[in-house]
Amino acid sequence: MYKIQESLFRYLVIILIIVIPQIALAEIQEPVVRAIRIATPPAIDGKLDDACWQLCTPATDFYMVDPNPGAPVTQQTYVYVCYDDERIYFGIYMIEDELESIQATVNERDGDVWMDDALELIIDTYCDRRNAYFFASNLLGAKLDGRIIDDGRNVDKTWDGHWKTKSHLASNGWEMEMVIPFSELSYPIADSLTWGINFWRTERPHWENTSWAKVPFWCQISKYGTLTGLSIKSTPKRFEIMSYAAGRYENDSLKVDGGIDFEYDISSNLIFNATLLPDFAQIEADPYAFNLSYEEGEELYFPEKRPFFLEGGAILNTPFRLFYSRRIKEILVGAKLYGKIKSTELLALDVKTKDTEENFSVLRLKQELFGTTTLGAIVTHKQHKDSVSQAAGIDLNLPVYGPFRFTSQFALTNNTGLSGDRWAGYIGVEGETGSYGGGLFTRRICQNFWVDQGFIHTYRTNREAINGYGWKNIVEDKGIFQWIEAGTAFLVAKEIDDRLTNGYIEFWTNFVTHNKWRFNINGSRGYERYDELEFTNKILGFGIESNVGGTEGVSADYSIRTLYDTPAKVLNIGIFFLTIKRITVFPRIQAIKWGDNRWKWVFNAPISYQVTDKAFFRIYFQSESESSVENGGMLSIED
Repeated sequence: MYKIQESLFRYLVIILIIVIPQIALAEIQEPVVRAIRIATPPAIDGKLDDACWQLCTPATDFYMVDPNPGAPVTQQTYVYVCYDDERIYFGIYMIEDELESIQATVNERDGDVWMDDALELIIDTYCDRRNAYFFASNLLGAKLDGRIIDDGRNVDKTWDGHWKTKSHLASNGWEMEMVIPFSELSYPIADSLTWGINFWRTERPHWENTSWAKVPFWCQISKYGTLTGLSIKSTPKRFEIMSYAAGRYENDSLKVDGGIDFEYDISSNLIFNATLLPDFAQIEADPYAFNLSYEEGEELYFPEKRPFFLEGGAILNTPFRLFYSRRIKEILVGAKLYGKIKSTELLALDVKTKDTEENFSVLRLKQELFGTTTLGAIVTHKQHKDSVSQAAGIDLNLPVYGPFRFTSQFALTNNTGLSGDRWAGYIGVEGETGSYGGGLFTRRICQNFWVDQGFIHTYRTNREAINGYGWKNIVEDKGIFQWIEAGTAFLVAKEIDDRLTNGYIEFWTNFVTHNKWRFNINGSRGYERYDELEFTNKILGFGIESNVGGTEGVSADYSIRTLYDTPAKVLNIGIFFLTIKRITVFPRIQAIKWGDNRWKWVFNAPISYQVTDKAFFRIYFQSESESSVENGGMLSIED
């Protein structure tokens, strides 16, 4: 590493002193369910008729979260837990008095199964009340999994585990079985284990969200219940090697490509990955999108989709994006170490590119302190020949009141040929429940704070700003309305020691009826300045949606705008429908008209087909008015 400012080193030394290995004591927190050790595992067929389920005392007495928090639950749920040396098993029985109204449409891996009738299992394997795995499924057996970080501050849906689930429609409800190998989970090595746990049911016929633990929000891990009775050995997957080869004819000659991926599980909670010329051909293309910023000056942000960067990558989520993996194009070779050592979470990554011959490095540490407080440090580095870009920062996250959490970050940068003020700071408080939410944030980014390997908007440097938002359900379950939500947001930003650069005030209302229709009205008024050019922007929009919270339905919104002294109109339409069982189609179109110009549009249509319970085929079709059509297809098969 090249030399970074002396003040930054002082901050990093403080971090290293604090990051001393600690073991958090598992806390028994109500409610409690006990897992039973079994000799004969259940047949995973979705039917709770195996003998092992009769040995278990179920978790029940769920708490209603929506639509009327604390009201009696109308559809009861029972969850049974057992395990053997290699796996943990969950049997779920969900009472339903309107079987014909059960919704089951999502059929692809990592689809939004919570839009259907679904059951979600969340496991805090370290019982640290901060981080957890989640596993969810619906009646079709579609699977969604991921990780929750910092007591719900971040939700990472990119983590994929190898687990099984099966569901079955019964006479007075529906049943589900889940089995998760211990080798897929990270957990401490001890003679007896205590895990944090919760079960969350989405019930569509009566529009109920219910939770076993009394939580206001599904991912608030600190309020979860407890799973006891576990006595297991560490059973990590020792190593995995995957190779590929591809050939193509080009100019009457055959060209062959190949690569290899390697994974070694150092322990059940520390993993090493390496890759050589990885194959990302199966990754879905980014959707077409309009850039509505001034002269398209703000870069559009696109999420990462490549598995090498996704696994363990949620730890990199900080207020300032000091590392943006989409800057890395074609990889020649890369290595990554990630996981957890006692109470310290870490990620170390190093990549060399093939096309640009650049080198990218990241080191990220996050230490658990008292309660659900965490303190983190990050260092990122990019080098191309003699040019270097570096960034480093520290961040703090702690609870303040109820669902609200305090987050702060301080960062410094070092770039070849760039001097002056190179620091940035951020402070924010934010929290949400199912009925209200809000946040207040302030930041200062100096003029020469720049991160080539990160994602910082050019228009946000040399700025100090304050912004916030708030919303609340002002009416719940009254008359024809399920709820009426109202919210507002604002921003004020100025050049450091200079004039106002931009600001806005925004409002919105959502009217949701008992028959699941939503009507929306929103508007905003804003100011933007670029050098001596000043603009007043205005937006007035309307929206409508059928089957709110479900999948099959239609949504549309239309807005009239004045953007940078030019009148504009924007239209969005989306339709989700189930053509036949196991095939879903979700076409979406966005159209925009600037001034007297003709309408421009972009069209996206993902089509997914669930071939079997373990395989699905997905086609992604997209087009835009200014270019040609693109199509993509992917077949995914699971163990």
